[in-house]
Amino acid sequence: MDEELKRQVLHILVGIGAIACLLYFGRGFMIAAVFFTIIIGTVLINARLLGKKIGIVQWFERHFERPGVLFPGWGSACYAAGVLIPLAFLLDTSGIAAIVFILAVGDGVSTAVGRRGRITLPYNEKKTLEGSIAFLLASLPAYYFIGEAVFPLALIGALVEGIDFGIDDNLMIPIACTLVVIL
Repeated sequence: MDEELKRQVLHILVGIGAIACLLYFGRGFMIAAVFFTIIIGTVLINARLLGKKIGIVQWFERHFERPGVLFPGWGSACYAAGVLIPLAFLLDTSGIAAIVFILAVGDGVSTAVGRRGRITLPYNEKKTLEGSIAFLLASLPAYYFIGEAVFPLALIGALVEGIDFGIDDNLMIPIACTLVVIL
């Protein structure tokens, strides 16, 4: 399995694990767990930037960090913050689960499929139509959580993932989807 595919499998598994914890333990527990994860992650990233050698951090960096990143752990930090967004602004567990599913599975599958795609998006040459379609289709099982409301969320998520806002899509997707649910 190549490195990017390993990253996307982890992306999907972490999201599914977060949904399982949300459904089993509830929203309050998940807010605390994600907040705690962000704090611990920040401390570990800081230690790493100061040159400390921490075995588990180095292992994750070797196996899952993209080469040449300016800030180790940035993608993971954005992912955790992205999960925190619907947790903080929505009360409905089903809506939260749907957004996390779209972030985890839709985004993960779109990257895995899209990087092999051939038809670039007219508004972003780094993204492909195949990736956007994969995002949309992979997000549809979130129907289980919110019914037909999944269709606009999956569409918004796919569109946002394809636009380069200059902000990590692990933040932009849950921001956009949370706003759609609120509105």
